[in-house]
Amino acid sequence: MAGMKTSVTRFGGRSLARLIGYVASSSTIVFEPADLRKRLRATHPCIIASWHGQFMMLCQLHPGDITVSAMVARHGDAEFIAEAMRHFKTDLIRGAGAGDRKRDRGGAAALRAAVKALNDQSSLVMTADIPPGPARVAGIGIITIARMSGCPIVPVAAASSRFASFDTWSRMTVNLPYSKLAFVGGDPIHVPRDADAETLKRFASSLKLN
Repeated sequence: MAGMKTSVTRFGGRSLARLIGYVASSSTIVFEPADLRKRLRATHPCIIASWHGQFMMLCQLHPGDITVSAMVARHGDAEFIAEAMRHFKTDLIRGAGAGDRKRDRGGAAALRAAVKALNDQSSLVMTADIPPGPARVAGIGIITIARMSGCPIVPVAAASSRFASFDTWSRMTVNLPYSKLAFVGGDPIHVPRDADAETLKRFASSLKLN
């Protein structure tokens, strides 16, 4: 059974990677600002932040000449995402925040690995909100990583004119081919290394990605 599960995961990951590539190649792509990729390269290493359910196309922002790591949860559904990310030259950090469930989801180890990756000159892609929600509300984890690493958070969003969305806590969106595909990036957010708990909460509440 384990071998079958691995095969299914690999097939699903390859299929997702092919879909991502097809959406990108068949769509009209717009960047806002127009030099978004150039800005991300200039800000490297940084923390590229998105919302859960809206991350499918973000690998298309990879400049190709820098190291990028992605934080991916350990649960079963995330295995497909992890497998797809491997096709786009992205290193993986496994784990996620506990949210309100207070379960160990590998968050502490993932936080340490994320800070190490940034210190080793790898940009980090991660979602700011934490299952099971509320969606579109940043957790404290991404702010803590920014404080500990000294690297800025760059909020980004990707949206397409054609898409399918699902009734999940994150309003999971699958971008579809032959779209107008927009990538939008905000100004870097720097979290002071000496920020106290209240300051971290203020940064989390002010983090807007769309």
